[in-house]
Amino acid sequence: MIRPFRLWDVALVARLQQDGMSLDLETRLTRSHSPLSTALISRMPFAGDGTCTCIADHKEENGHWLGLAQIRQRWGRPEYLVTFIAPVLTAGGGVHALWQRLLTYLCVTAGENGAQRIYASLPPEGEEYQVFRHVGFVAYAQEEAYQWAPNPLLPQTEPLPVRHQRERDSWGLQQLYGTVTPRAVQNAEGSAQGQWELSRHVWGTSPQRQGYVWEKSGEIKAAFQIRSNATVHWVRMLLHPDVLDRADALVAATLSRVRRASGQKIYCAVRTYEAGIPAALVACGFQPIGSQTLMVRHCAVRVRELVTQALPTLNGHPERAASIQIPQSTVEH
Repeated sequence: MIRPFRLWDVALVARLQQDGMSLDLETRLTRSHSPLSTALISRMPFAGDGTCTCIADHKEENGHWLGLAQIRQRWGRPEYLVTFIAPVLTAGGGVHALWQRLLTYLCVTAGENGAQRIYASLPPEGEEYQVFRHVGFVAYAQEEAYQWAPNPLLPQTEPLPVRHQRERDSWGLQQLYGTVTPRAVQNAEGSAQGQWELSRHVWGTSPQRQGYVWEKSGEIKAAFQIRSNATVHWVRMLLHPDVLDRADALVAATLSRVRRASGQKIYCAVRTYEAGIPAALVACGFQPIGSQTLMVRHCAVRVRELVTQALPTLNGHPERAASIQIPQSTVEH
């Protein structure tokens, strides 16, 4: 049986989270909340963070399996991210089947809550990929994370003259994203609608975000966003292929805009198709610390089919057309 988290599950979750796996580098490196504290916060009135925690209590002839999985909604978007699952696959036995049941349950729950896409970030090698693939997830990109280590001996580069991102930049950022990003990735991310927009910050739901752009001849040629909390900064960049020679200056501009306090860490995530940025990061003191495979599962969506022919009538009145479900992928409990 799989069911939502309840308050009487506190002891069980506290035990399961010790033998689980965080599935997203950004979540692991930037969020200090444990799966238990995340589940408890989501139960608070007006939490509004879109977190769903489910518990598996599954009995079979060969054993009794307990499991835990969490997804979190991406703020302001009809998308969810799988963030944690337990126990780890190396526990053996029926854990592979347990993961599939947990993930299926989360996919159904997210779909019922209006999700269009569910994402997961997995280790580039391992059995996790096969389990997610069996549940309907497909890989669409590879991403590497870098951490900045200050080094006074590195050459100094003049930063790009960036400015704060504004609401009117949405179209220009979408154009830049479309130029940089392969079509297959755009399809997986729904053309990143809203991904590069700065939504209002709500306490307890997401890190604070700042965005900056660089314009050349009236066109946005580079951009970066910084998501920050008290201890960590997480950076994403976009750089137009026509100005790859300015990658060092873009990284320098990013570092100049990060407000660094004692003990704070700076991470930057780069996809493999984002040319020029990895070498510039290393030149400015960043070092690779990990990589992940980005996966997505599309949920079923409701559409209305236009009627182009005469409708049958009932008692002299046309029957009402019913909406139909066209699933992009299917899930079963």
